Amino acid sequence: MTELEAEISTVQAEGDVLTDARIDSSKPGGTARGQPSTQYRLRIKGQKARYLKPVEVAGTRAAIQRGKRLKQLEREWQQVQAHLDRLAAKAAELGLELPE
Repeated sequence: MTELEAEISTVQAEGDVLTDARIDSSKPGGTARGQPSTQYRLRIKGQKARYLKPVEVAGTRAAIQRGKRLKQLEREWQQVQAHLDRLAAKAAELGLELPE
């Protein structure tokens, strides 16, 4: 548990965290001339899409990766907590005392 909590706090300390987000990219069509640059859009669930500047893409992708890692760690933490709760219930059923 303490290892998971430490890793969660480490991920949060690394920088911005974006959950339920993704980056879409596309080439502009229509009357775009020459070598049109790729357009990047940040899509976050429940919000309007926002265009990103090319220099913002790397930082935003890193924030999305941190968000995915944080969600994974939180799921693992919940699973461990549920397992501990089941063990405590079983120990109480058997009349055993568990150390804190």
